[in-house]
Amino acid sequence: MLFENWESNKIKSRALYSGNPRSIINEIYETFMKDITQGIGDSGVKAGVIKVGTSKDVIAPYEEAIMEAAVMAQKDTGVPIITHTEAGTMAPQQADFLIGKGADVKKLMIGHMCGNANLQYHLEVLQKGPYICFDRFGLEVIFPDVLRTGTVIGLIGLGYEKQIMLSHDSIIKWLGREFPLPEPAIPLVANWNLTHIFKNIIPVLKKANITDDQINTIMVDNPRRLFAGE
Repeated sequence: MLFENWESNKIKSRALYSGNPRSIINEIYETFMKDITQGIGDSGVKAGVIKVGTSKDVIAPYEEAIMEAAVMAQKDTGVPIITHTEAGTMAPQQADFLIGKGADVKKLMIGHMCGNANLQYHLEVLQKGPYICFDRFGLEVIFPDVLRTGTVIGLIGLGYEKQIMLSHDSIIKWLGREFPLPEPAIPLVANWNLTHIFKNIIPVLKKANITDDQINTIMVDNPRRLFAGE
């Protein structure tokens, strides 16, 4: 549960978290465990990862409860945890909280890092050991790809290719319907598709002298190692 505007939602967060916080954490943990070990809903399809998220500029108490429950479920199942960060904020704090609760850093990926081009922000997370993901390529309505790509190139230059992944935060349907976009935003998502990285981003990396081996590490080896816990 993400509260985009903390000031307007803090009362809601406190209400959700009031009473017995431990019982809330246990209930969320049981939900995660059911999805992982038995299946999601009645589908029989078992979840292969745990997804958690936080708000812009703050981690709400209820979000902390979800993250703590995620770590508990990871300890019992070994599945990776991946995260949502909002508007390029709270990644170091997420990493600190999850690792502090005992998350396996080799099975932890901090997501949406490409909402921030500050190398120090990324280094604060990378030096704690988890993977990071630049996973909103093509969404230039949120943040320009030139900054995403430049940040990736800079971090590879600093030797962190073994902790970086690339992807798209692609939405095929929104509540069962086509994703609604205002007319002015359409040109800013022209490349928001599942081939953009291969057609447009990887060629830019190669022009910056990123090697095929480094690209293979980012695109193939790192996702494999996340699931293997290597």
